[in-house]
Amino acid sequence: MLAGGKSSRMKRNKAFLELEGKPLVERSLTVLKTVFAEVLISSNKSELYEGYKVPIILDETLGRGPLEGLYQGLKVATYDQVFFVACDMPFLRAELIRFLSSWIPEYDVVVPHLQSGLHPLHAFYHRRCLPTIKSNLEAGRLKIIDFYPSCSVRYVGETELQAFSDLSKVFCNVNTPEDWSAILKE
Repeated sequence: MLAGGKSSRMKRNKAFLELEGKPLVERSLTVLKTVFAEVLISSNKSELYEGYKVPIILDETLGRGPLEGLYQGLKVATYDQVFFVACDMPFLRAELIRFLSSWIPEYDVVVPHLQSGLHPLHAFYHRRCLPTIKSNLEAGRLKIIDFYPSCSVRYVGETELQAFSDLSKVFCNVNTPEDWSAILKE
């Protein structure tokens, strides 16, 4: 789980926003632990997450955003295939994550592609991506999807995800106080 963002638009750490009495980080960890034998948190504020008793991964180089977290997570993970998710997605579904995993290890990347766009922080990545990610980091190309053309990517379309109702809710994330207000009203 990537929990290293600055939360600049939100003005407070999104991982600790509470929904139904639980911080988003806890909600996500609960779901992730039902799916995976190993769960890691990528954050440069390790002290905030020590109580969750999962390994915390730090960036080697600060200021390179989620791509750096992806790179460090893939480097230290026990498994070749790793699911990455942002900490600000309050409605993760274990069955959807398992569904996406069905294309690993055939592809280097398995990423949902909805009408709203790609969801690279709710996707699987194979360790084979490490050299390409490293090259992009070194070149200053920090957008996650910029390395996709160098990998085998399985774009999982909306029609394939029809069994999962309310996709807009499942893939929503919290970026602003307005986003958070809308979620709390549901």
